[in-house]
Parts: sequence; structure tokens; C-alpha cells
Amino acid sequence: MNNKTVKIWLLLLICAAPALADGDGGKGNPDSIRGWEAAAPPDPNDPGVNWLDDSHAYATDQAQVLTEWMDKYFGEPNYELETAESQLRLDFTTDWDEQDGTNNNVRLRGKIQVPRISKRLNLVFSDDEGDEVQSTLDERDRSNGFGLLYRVSEGDHSRFDLTMGINWNRVRPGVRYRYQGALSDISTYRFTQRLQYDNQNGAFATSQLELNRVLGPNTLLRLNNRAVYGEETNGTEWLSRLSLFQRHKTVNRRRQLGISYFGAVNGFTDPDYVKNYQLGVLFRRQVYRNYLFLEVEPAYNYRKENEDAKRQFGWSIALRLQVALERDLTRKKNRNKDKNPEVEALGPADGHDLPGESEGGDPSAAAPRSTAEDL
Repeated sequence: MNNKTVKIWLLLLICAAPALADGDGGKGNPDSIRGWEAAAPPDPNDPGVNWLDDSHAYATDQAQVLTEWMDKYFGEPNYELETAESQLRLDFTTDWDEQDGTNNNVRLRGKIQVPRISKRLNLVFSDDEGDEVQSTLDERDRSNGFGLLYRVSEGDHSRFDLTMGINWNRVRPGVRYRYQGALSDISTYRFTQRLQYDNQNGAFATSQLELNRVLGPNTLLRLNNRAVYGEETNGTEWLSRLSLFQRHKTVNRRRQLGISYFGAVNGFTDPDYVKNYQLGVLFRRQVYRNYLFLEVEPAYNYRKENEDAKRQFGWSIALRLQVALERDLTRKKNRNKDKNPEVEALGPADGHDLPGESEGGDPSAAAPRSTAEDL
């Protein structure tokens, strides 16, 4: 397949995005992911929950529900890092770049609780990165290490963690602080600050600010900004990414199709130049089984390798099959099992059925947010 043919297919794939969905993402139970637990919008007429009678609180909660749904469906690292349950995602990725050719990659990421040691401790795969913003395929698949995450404290809006990244002969101790909240009925923010020390690259800090705005019942706009600065960085290494997330019902109406249109730019301050401008789209949906996800991610780049290099245009595309397992791997019994319909969606406790194998339909019960007691 020559480059001209690949470019034509990439253009057709981007233009065909609306045709892959029937535009009926708002019917049925849009806040449930087939075979997975997911938050659902509360009923404002429920007399048993008095605080939801306030219209401001109801609107804010709906915005939070959609934000969490997008984070959960697309597997955002900053969401997975703080969820109460253990999660693992195994990615098989093949990417093609017009300049660099084809590359194959296998990556395990996620976290596992280790309650026998401490309920606050988690084993995190893919180093200890949990708030990364990917702008290129290289950044997305760069790490295959692991780390430890220990929750020191957590409140309604903030959380403080101790981290330890381990990758071959490198260790990376550090601390992580997160603060989040609502800006309005339809807007939220999330700020994360990390301080770390690498035994090869010295001390460095990572600051990240995420802004979310709900544009509709199935559309979310997100702006991510990240800055990394330290002893061995090129001044401040920065990245900005604007994403438009949408969910649609697929043609057979059994599962949702997630689409993310994005634009990203990243660069350095020493020397001062922009490394890459990028536009792309990510298609993601469940296939065959509820724990199998297929992604197609074409993108167009305008980049240069260093300050003196000539900027060049280049297409790239990634194909990714993901095995996503989400359940309490410790098999802790739920004391309210008989009263909670969500337990049935997880399958029996003997571990033979993976999450999502039940054909009982989409769970619509609300999944609570992570709390200190859950962890």
C-alpha cells in the first residue's frame, strides 16, 4: 500500500465519522456502558434524595456523570488512577507513520489494589504516570514499567498521594496532589501537581490543568494543558490538547461508539520552538465481548525533530485492540449483595466469568465515586 493510497483512506475515515453512528446516542440508557458499571443521571423527582431537588446541584451532577462516563469509556489515566476498583488494560497496538514506518507495541497499564498490605496502596503499571496527556503515538506507548501509589489523604475536592515509579534500573519517588471542582453547572476543572526525583534525570515537576465543559447530553469539550520542568528538561516542556468527545449508538444499537476529535500542540522553551501540531480523530467501541475494545486513530502532523530541522507534514494511524478488565480483583464480598443489582453485572465471585459476559442487558444503576472508605 503506497503513501498516496493510505492518505486517501485516512481522509475518508475522518470524513465518515458521522456515518458510523446513527445519531441516537441520547436514547435508552446513554450513561451505561454495556457490561460495565457506569454512573447514571439522578432522578430530580426522587423524594428520597432531598439535595437533588436543587436545580443547580442536579445540573452539576449531570455534568459530572457525563465527564466520568467519557473518562471511563476512553480509559483516561487520570480517572483510572483514583477509581476504587482494580483495573487492567492490555493494549495491542500497530501504528503506521509516514516518516517512521510501522511499529508494533504491547502495553499493560492500570492498577491493582493490594489490601493485604494496605487498603491505601495500589500497584500501578506503565510506570507511575497517572495524569499524562498524550499528543503523539510515541508518548502514548512509551512506558512499560510499574510503580506504587499510596493514598495519604482524600477529601471532597482534593487528594494527596505518595508515588514510586520503577523502570529497570530507574527509580522515581515523588508526591502527587490533585484538586478538582465545578466552575458552573456545566463546567468542571481538575488541577494536578507532581514533584518527582529520577535517579538518572534528577528532580522535576509536572503541572497539569484540565477544563471540561458539557455541550450536550452526549458531547463533552476538554482542554488539557501540561508543563514539565526540571534539571534535565529542555526548559519547560509543554503540551496543550483540545478534545471533543461524543458518544453515539451504533447501527445495531447494542453498544455505544465513542469518538474523540482532537487537536494538540507541544514544544519546548529552551530552545524555544513548537515540536508538533497535530489534528486527528479517535474511534473507539466494544467488539465481540464487552471487555474488548477496538480503536482506530488517524492523525495529521506538522512537526520537526529539532530546532534547526525543517518542519514536515506527515500522516499517522494507529490500530489498537484493548482487553479491559474492571472488577474487584480481591473478590471482596459486598455486604449489600442481595440489594444491589450491580453485583450481578460483575458475574459470579468464582472468577470464571469476566466482566461483561453476562447477557442481562446494560446496567443502569449509578456507580458511586471513589471515596476514602472505598479504598
